[in-house]
Amino acid sequence: MNKSLLSTMIVACIAITAMAQPSATYYSSARGKSGAELKTALFHIIKNPNVIHYDSLWHAYDRTDCRIYDGEEGEWIWDMYSGISRYPLYTYPHGTGAGNTEGVKGIQREHSIPKKWFNPTDAPASGSKSYDDVRPMYSDIVHLIPTDAVCNNNRSDLCYGEVADEQADWQSEGGFCKKSKQGGCSTPGWAEQVANPTKTRVFEPNDEYKGDLARIYFYMVTCYEPDYFSWMPVRDSDKRKTGEICGPSSNHCGIWSSDMFNAGSEDAYQPFAPWAFDMLMRWAKNDPVSDKERARNEATWQLQGNRNPFVDFEGLEDYIWGNKKDEPFNYNGEIADEPTSDNCEVELNNETIGVDWSSTGNLRNYWERTPLTFEKNGVTITFNYGMNGKLLYADDDEIRLYNYNTLTIDAHNNELAKIEFTTSGQNHDKKYLVASTGEMDGNVWTGNAREVIIASSYVSSTKSSGTYNDYYLSLSNMSITMSVPTGIEQKKEEPVCDDRTYTITGVVVNGALQPGIYIRNGRKFVVK
Repeated sequence: MNKSLLSTMIVACIAITAMAQPSATYYSSARGKSGAELKTALFHIIKNPNVIHYDSLWHAYDRTDCRIYDGEEGEWIWDMYSGISRYPLYTYPHGTGAGNTEGVKGIQREHSIPKKWFNPTDAPASGSKSYDDVRPMYSDIVHLIPTDAVCNNNRSDLCYGEVADEQADWQSEGGFCKKSKQGGCSTPGWAEQVANPTKTRVFEPNDEYKGDLARIYFYMVTCYEPDYFSWMPVRDSDKRKTGEICGPSSNHCGIWSSDMFNAGSEDAYQPFAPWAFDMLMRWAKNDPVSDKERARNEATWQLQGNRNPFVDFEGLEDYIWGNKKDEPFNYNGEIADEPTSDNCEVELNNETIGVDWSSTGNLRNYWERTPLTFEKNGVTITFNYGMNGKLLYADDDEIRLYNYNTLTIDAHNNELAKIEFTTSGQNHDKKYLVASTGEMDGNVWTGNAREVIIASSYVSSTKSSGTYNDYYLSLSNMSITMSVPTGIEQKKEEPVCDDRTYTITGVVVNGALQPGIYIRNGRKFVVK
């Protein structure tokens, strides 16, 4: 059964399709780019998703993977590995059923990119770190799909590949035109490019979802380029976690451990092994984007505040790695003016952010996780849950940074030099500000960066009288100073009729202009 026929028989739950759409400018910074530059632009758009906790995925699947069968009553979990499973939403057993019979053992949370591939040397199953330390990809719902426990156990941490019927050691039950299989690999290039191919098996998903999984893989290697922002654990000599710090890290991605990736390669542009890259590109073309994927993408946007651009733009992979990688990527969305950022004072409260949570005690609903963004003097400021965050708070006087909450300051066409925060209080003496780059000295950040992510230090909640304390740090104001003022005070001694072109630091520019801010005849202008 092909997917177009499948989509006429099965409809996604109405709650999924009602999710909010992104603004017309969500992808604007990627417009006109191609190849590696396009991939990096998309990375900056979709990076640092506000993933929910791993244990909350069971509830999240009710939104992202709800399925209604034509002619059947009830809502079911959407299984891409098994064609016979019928597990009702959330009430299904969580992969703990007895025996080894497909369709009755239960559902598991499947890492389509197995967690062992993230960084096995820095996050072993035992030792100083655990898989839960590999965040946010550990619970990124884009690649964490619900699957039948028996099928998932047969997949294990095997590569995706193609299995000829005579090489299959296991096949799923009926229900798909072509069953999911496990066995020896028949994908072209595998035998020549993999060490000991005769000792290694692969898992082949059914044809109906191969494109879905290929686009998930494209998302993962785009969202997790090596310089992404990460939470990292702090442990004592006995390996007990005492807290967490945040910052950019190259320890959890860029070097993927699997035969599907080039072993040891730190190439952020195209990390796949040639055989796997050719196969995924072929899968994406043979299985186009479906309504099921689009609905899941909308639900993901609502839950963790980012999207899979390879679902939004079918064939996008060709503009990054394929036969269109020299062509500029364009789409019908609006072109956003890149604002010119200048010094500013920003009050941090619900009025500035534009929210009204008075009916919920100034706390935002846990499932409404899309980031809150506002602008001041060309500076874009984003307040969100952060990875694994559970609380988000703003009232008339302050915002609060609970564990994992982040405040991102983006200077666009300038660079940040200094940010001074006014902290109005905290409910734990170990709460203090931390930053993704630059230096943090008390409440003052200094550095030289277009973007900085501010969070508070992690403090574990402690039980008191049977309840948890949610620790936070309060912020009421911030004063932002740019590396270079965007005004033309530095050039005011120059005559207004001077038609030479200057940088905003006063250097005369000869030849073609690169993207940036310039001054001519006493007036600023921006080159994009």
